[in-house]
Amino acid sequence: MIYCDENVWMPVAEGLRRRGWDVTTANEEDTLGYTDREHLDYAEERGWTILTFDDDFLSMVEKEDVEHAGIIYISQHGKDVGELIRRVDTVLEKTDGLSEEVVYA
Repeated sequence: MIYCDENVWMPVAEGLRRRGWDVTTANEEDTLGYTDREHLDYAEERGWTILTFDDDFLSMVEKEDVEHAGIIYISQHGKDVGELIRRVDTVLEKTDGLSEEVVYA
């Protein structure tokens, strides 16, 4: 399952679903307003990979050495929805689970 934090645009989540990925969002999980750490813990408890546009996750994982079920980070700056979806889809196609991995799309 891909868990899109609250920074990920809904059209990106919908586009990934259309490509066949199991996706849920912070809005759908009623986790809007959670801190980054709370999002990370929420996803990790469920074994879900986080998809985020927020680079704070990168420094948190690096500095705090927290457990997670995988993080896909992509910067949305200068990219349209289609490009974001294609990049994330490509990363997901190339992986077989991201436990404890941080991947840049």
